[in-house]
Amino acid sequence: MTFFKSNNAISANSADPFITVSAETIATISGRVKFESQIVAYEPDPCGSDNIALVTRANASDYSRGCKKGLVLVFDKNIKPGTYTVTDSNFPFLNAYYFETSTRPGDIRSHNYDAKSGSITIESAVVSFDKLNYKLSFNFKGVDKRNRELKIKGTSDCTVLIDFE
Repeated sequence: MTFFKSNNAISANSADPFITVSAETIATISGRVKFESQIVAYEPDPCGSDNIALVTRANASDYSRGCKKGLVLVFDKNIKPGTYTVTDSNFPFLNAYYFETSTRPGDIRSHNYDAKSGSITIESAVVSFDKLNYKLSFNFKGVDKRNRELKIKGTSDCTVLIDFE
């Protein structure tokens, strides 16, 4: 699954770096059990912009394969520390949402709760040639396409190590 729109095919290239992600996200979601995960994926924009996706998943190896949960944040890797309000016209996140999947025999559905109010605070952002590190907190109301609401509040600490071996 990609979080960027592109008409270009992506293939493995020996010049591409090896990526290691060391991260943890802890959150409370209204009406749900505590969300804790160290399963965080990093995806750079394949079109070469500075946009990246940090995707935290929980229940990723769930027996039913239909009860995954997660948090998706897409933003410019050079984001500056600060508090960003979701409703601000300059909100720097291209995507910010919590998702859940549900299942019934023969069908799996994804429910995205897009951030509609609240804020995301970048407490620190370190960007270098071989490392990205973001410490952030979030407190937003997510709304799905049926207008169901969840309150999502938590923290994430994510380090991306980039090895150009």
